[in-house]
Amino acid sequence: MLNSYQRSGKDFDEWRWNLSSNGRFTTKKLQQIIEEKFLVEGRGGCETLRNNLIPKKVEIFIWRVLHKRLPTLVELDKRGVDLHSVRCPMCDNDVETIEHSLIFCNLAFEIWTRVYKWWGVGPYTNLSLAESFGGNTNATTTVIGSKIWQAVTWTCGYMVWKNRNNKIFRNKVWCSPIVVNEIQIISFDWISRRIKGIHLDWHTWLDNPSVYLCAK
Repeated sequence: MLNSYQRSGKDFDEWRWNLSSNGRFTTKKLQQIIEEKFLVEGRGGCETLRNNLIPKKVEIFIWRVLHKRLPTLVELDKRGVDLHSVRCPMCDNDVETIEHSLIFCNLAFEIWTRVYKWWGVGPYTNLSLAESFGGNTNATTTVIGSKIWQAVTWTCGYMVWKNRNNKIFRNKVWCSPIVVNEIQIISFDWISRRIKGIHLDWHTWLDNPSVYLCAK
């Protein structure tokens, strides 16, 4: 297409990238556009959730969860991958769907139970992906409080999946107290770095985080 193109002068002709207001191409801007299109125009009829208190990679993970895009054994089997078994490699109590891997598996359910106890929001009774990652609690919360809690639940799901992979592919030992401790540390780091107008205290975060449900 450019073989016959002739520039009329370096002072007048230039390449411009139409997806940026200043016409300049950067990989950072391209990544931002791809992430926005990927998250906002998701298929499947699920509402796209956004939360700027956690990294983009976790937002994308949640998008994949809600749109059945995680490579659990059942999903791989649906796509024609030849597997020896589709039973959960963690507990072997049921087939490994996304819901089972992140919620119903005994190990995952224990993590959710511990996180709910840590936050003092009652027993863990959410039995669907939408309920688990929607950011709702049994307590009255402010808008920012719900956002903080949602960021914690997203971190929880993300770390459950990460530790599941570490156990399967790296033969690492699953220890629920350690996983919960990782969730406490990582969620505090992510949220405290991104939240504005609110100071998160580490000791309060560990001992009485439910006070942040009423943060304004």
